[in-house]
Amino acid sequence: MSELLFDYRREDLYLSHCAHVLGPLRHTLEELAQRDLLASSVEALEKLGYRYNRSVEPGTDLITFVAPLIHSLLERCKQPSAFVVHHSYAANTLEAIASGNRELLARARYFPAALLRRFELDHVPYWGSYTSGCTGLMSLVTLAAGIMRAVSTNRVLCLTADLKPSDTTYDGVREKLLTSDAASGFVVSREPQGYKVMGVAQYSSCREIIPWLEVVKRAVQMTQQLCKLTGVTSNGAAMICHYPNMFVEAWQLVSHFLKVPKENAIINGMAERAHCLSSDATISLETYEGSERGQLHAVYSFGSGLHLAIALLKQT
Repeated sequence: MSELLFDYRREDLYLSHCAHVLGPLRHTLEELAQRDLLASSVEALEKLGYRYNRSVEPGTDLITFVAPLIHSLLERCKQPSAFVVHHSYAANTLEAIASGNRELLARARYFPAALLRRFELDHVPYWGSYTSGCTGLMSLVTLAAGIMRAVSTNRVLCLTADLKPSDTTYDGVREKLLTSDAASGFVVSREPQGYKVMGVAQYSSCREIIPWLEVVKRAVQMTQQLCKLTGVTSNGAAMICHYPNMFVEAWQLVSHFLKVPKENAIINGMAERAHCLSSDATISLETYEGSERGQLHAVYSFGSGLHLAIALLKQT
């Protein structure tokens, strides 16, 4: 079997208090092109469904950007047992290094420690990940699930945060996507609130390109396998599917084969905020307006590496 399937239904894990922050600047595609921040043409990105992106002021550092979000999360999770951080870009894993600094250990000043110091939170175990690209929800949940098995561990604070590296554009030509500066977070605990984590599925490949029909086929099969593993009826008509703001036609095919009604297939704010990397998943869960207890949610992510991930959640 090439996929990893995690069954969490008996572990009483709950994902709650989803929150996010976007770059404060809102730019049109034309403005991004004028600033030489696009590699693709405006017309090509418009055809895909993009209209704007969100970015930070030049020179903004990641800790300053995420500080209000962390403050908000800590109000809901005052004493986290542990802290897990995910980045889609390796450049965001370290504090900024001063130009000309050749000291070896300056390259080991990791972002989580710097952020915890900012909030005077010492003695909090922390972890980080970045090699799973935009499938950060999967990485955060699986790491948090393992941490929750430790003695006297009550809640894990999870964060995914990224700013575009300064020397790059906001889009990917081959991947046909437009990104934004964004961060989001949530709490994993055993308190029955938010979403109960039923299971997670992950597929990874070292190939540089995966045909989209293969991605569609794997997404459908992994959803069915995950439902079977967790004892959930694989009924697309009763499932809310959250998709990232990219590759719309592929996700439409996934919905078609799973028989998911159009109103249950959610692509959230693609025109307005573009693709927010791993935060797409958290934002979609945070802004979902339904409140039916027991509603099943499937959250899809696709990230560089390459990785395909699905989280199966049940609303509390």
